[in-house]
Amino acid sequence: MPSNAFRQHLLVLLEDADDLLDVHRQRRTGRPGRQWGLGALNRAVVVLCVSAWEAYVEEVIREAITALRPAPGTPLGTWAALHASARSSIGRFNNPNVENVRMLLSDAVGLPDITVFWSWRNCTVVHARELLAEALRFRHQIAHGINPRPIIHSQYASWLPTFFRRLGSRTDAGIRDFLVNTLGIAHPWPL
Repeated sequence: MPSNAFRQHLLVLLEDADDLLDVHRQRRTGRPGRQWGLGALNRAVVVLCVSAWEAYVEEVIREAITALRPAPGTPLGTWAALHASARSSIGRFNNPNVENVRMLLSDAVGLPDITVFWSWRNCTVVHARELLAEALRFRHQIAHGINPRPIIHSQYASWLPTFFRRLGSRTDAGIRDFLVNTLGIAHPWPL
């Protein structure tokens, strides 16, 4: 079962990108070639997808930390310090690139390298890392006003929400696998 972070944050936030893509399709002329005046929509899709990814990562870590909390009536031990440290790290998290996501999960939950779970059909771990780095590079250029504006092709913008859904799904699976099989938490995601 996917985490609440995946279902209620990533999927929901990516709907905004899907809405922009629908507007893009409606505004197309139907003629082949570059469609003038639609580039801003493609750039906005990149920004929305990366922000959805960032929100998901923050929320899934909160969820994982909550799953680590000892059962009621059991001494909290070091959980309170772990919880405070993780929340502090999340507060400083503002660039959801490969290394920052890997480090945040490692520091907060103890999962050494989430990126080893980032593979699926026709996408290796290395390629998934490269694709995330590319999306972050585009987001950085867009958000920081690089001029001339980066050209984001409609095919890339149309594909990007699917990439982040897959990346989130694999991240969810990796965290769940670690919590269940390494730490012995039977049901890490609340229903």
